[in-house]
Amino acid sequence: MKLTTEQIDQLYTFTRQHYVEWYDLQSELVDHLANAIETEWQEKPKLTFDEILNKEFGKFGVFGFMDVVEERQKFLEKKYNRLIWKYYKEFFRLPKIILTTALIYGVYIFMNFFESPSAIFMGTYFLIVIIFFGLFLKARKELKIKEKQTGKKWLFEDNYSGKNAIPLINLSLIISNSITSYVLKNTIWNREYSLIASAILVFIAFYIYIQLKIIPKKVSEELAKTYPEYNFENAQNFLTYIK
Repeated sequence: MKLTTEQIDQLYTFTRQHYVEWYDLQSELVDHLANAIETEWQEKPKLTFDEILNKEFGKFGVFGFMDVVEERQKFLEKKYNRLIWKYYKEFFRLPKIILTTALIYGVYIFMNFFESPSAIFMGTYFLIVIIFFGLFLKARKELKIKEKQTGKKWLFEDNYSGKNAIPLINLSLIISNSITSYVLKNTIWNREYSLIASAILVFIAFYIYIQLKIIPKKVSEELAKTYPEYNFENAQNFLTYIK
């Protein structure tokens, strides 16, 4: 016996009621529950839809869907980190490594035009960080607006957009502490340190570019391949935007 459209909708409501707020994960759970209910119905046709649903839900254990959500988040986090590392490695290959080297040398020359390269480095570094957080907050706001318009949240989107500031926060603390410590202990900022500082600025800029430009596009492509609804919603949002 096949489930009706109303029963499928009821499964979506059931997953939402049990704290699964992301549509992509809801879809996976609904598919799993629907298959299990249809199989059970073939063997025991006298059971009601609700009876089988409660039985299948009981198989998830005391915490219900929470373990599934946690495992899915871990999986997506690993996938997200692999994506970042994949595109970051491209800057160490031809032809991008030439651009990378040229940019590092350009920043190095720029810093050493000034009397205090360390001050230029610190000022530029914190300017990059401020710009990043501004763009990050803007992207989060746009995502929230889209979620409100469509009524759907996507776990993969929510996962990358919520976590991509954390590595830069940690990096900011490490670098600011090390630079401050160095400046307090040394009166001379040598050329070797300027070169290292230039590389740090360039690599942080690349990291931000990958986080804010490349990864969101790849995440959207990944979701569009798996969920046709996601592609349709993006098209609808675009049409609304250009009106």
